[in-house]
Amino acid sequence: MEGVILGLLAAVLYGIGTFFAKVVSNEDPYLQWIIVNIVGIVLCVILFGGKCRHLLDYPNKVLIYGAIAAVLVILGTLALYYGLNRGKASVVVPLSSIGPAITTLLAVIFLKEHLSFTQIAGIVMIVSGVIVLSINS
Repeated sequence: MEGVILGLLAAVLYGIGTFFAKVVSNEDPYLQWIIVNIVGIVLCVILFGGKCRHLLDYPNKVLIYGAIAAVLVILGTLALYYGLNRGKASVVVPLSSIGPAITTLLAVIFLKEHLSFTQIAGIVMIVSGVIVLSINS
């Protein structure tokens, strides 16, 4: 249950944050990216400073996957902010929200996670909804 609550909290915070990102991205999408990263670094140091082991204590695989994740998230965020600069938030944001379906598919394939019929139906409905929202935009 805790995961569901945190997932909903993430969705609300991400949704509100992306609204404000649209306002800034209308001016300059790269400025928004810079602000997010600077504030992100400061918040990480404040919230998590001293809570991680020494960097070299982690297995190489963890560090490599972490670096890959960081590059992809940065590129995805840049694409989102540039999309917000070039298009309507009501189109760009729903399209970007297909990401969790991609994550779920990858988790099923590579992490051997199992989905219930209800979860599969939910993903199909979400992707269908995003497509409907994007038609004629």
